[in-house]
Amino acid sequence: MVGAGGFIGSHLVPALLERFACQVDAVDVDLTKLECWDPRVRRIEARVEAPGLVEDVTERCQVVISLTALCNPAQYSTIPLEVIDASFTHLLPLVKRCAERAVRLIHFSTAEVYGRTALDGQGLPTARMHEDDSCFLLGPVGRERWTYSCAKQLLERVIWAHGQHGALPFTIIRPFNTIGARMDFLPGIDGEGTPRVLACFMSALLRGEPLPLVGGGAQRRAFMDVSDMVEAVCRVLERPKQSRGQIFNIGNPDNNVSIAELARLLADAFAERLPERAPAQFRAVSAAEFYGPGYDDTQERIPDVQKAQRLLGWKPQRRLATSLPPIVHDYVERYGARVAAASSLSQLASSA
Repeated sequence: MVGAGGFIGSHLVPALLERFACQVDAVDVDLTKLECWDPRVRRIEARVEAPGLVEDVTERCQVVISLTALCNPAQYSTIPLEVIDASFTHLLPLVKRCAERAVRLIHFSTAEVYGRTALDGQGLPTARMHEDDSCFLLGPVGRERWTYSCAKQLLERVIWAHGQHGALPFTIIRPFNTIGARMDFLPGIDGEGTPRVLACFMSALLRGEPLPLVGGGAQRRAFMDVSDMVEAVCRVLERPKQSRGQIFNIGNPDNNVSIAELARLLADAFAERLPERAPAQFRAVSAAEFYGPGYDDTQERIPDVQKAQRLLGWKPQRRLATSLPPIVHDYVERYGARVAAASSLSQLASSA
């Protein structure tokens, strides 16, 4: 598993051990989030493009799960070349070697490939995004927000070609806004910059700051609990014939809410966890103010998941009402004391 130290990888590794009693080569530049010290996990701190790594993992492993990417909207227009390399250039050798050795590849793409809106094969609007029928609508080159999407889409096409015209046994997964514990980082605590929306909101709640709503938070997303993602990947592994050569949307259309609604739901869950804290505040910010120039967005992103239901027998189970309280609890337990300590140091420095 490349990208095993990331948010999804940190949940997926222990689940694979329990489900399949397997051995896992867990590869990432930082494995701190992978709170699993089972002896069956071979922890490899390295970049995917490190010399010899691709040869090693494709020789040792029967299945390669590729999770690695720079998947943070704040980076798409600030470090676009690094985003392209992480999502395309550095993964090409891995795809080619899996194809040459017929190693099964489960590759994580992104719902971002659909672009601005859901369109059918004739370019007409549809309610949901479908793996096999929807067109992709990306913004112009100057809108660098689509850098990530474009790189991911091109690698999908490379993988598809190796499968259709070669011997690569592949499955592509397009995640839709997966959320859970250990997602991203908190600025100034264990990372710098702007994290994705859930971690951004939790950072504001823990610091007692207003939750920033880009464009007022009218954009809608179908959020899915990471436990549903883990179950989907396990079913892909269990069904090699049904999933070979397939692309799957993995998301929860029943959790379709606006970003502003997500902010309020998180604030409510936070208030239940820490009732002594002051009520949360919210503030509207422009995309240019928050992300910088070159940002663009999708107003609504809802997956059609019938294919995964039909071929994998999979259906998302967790609604936001049950997902958010445990996530809030984890952030409070993991970061609460550190945020408070950092705040105290900052106040002391200001008064000195």
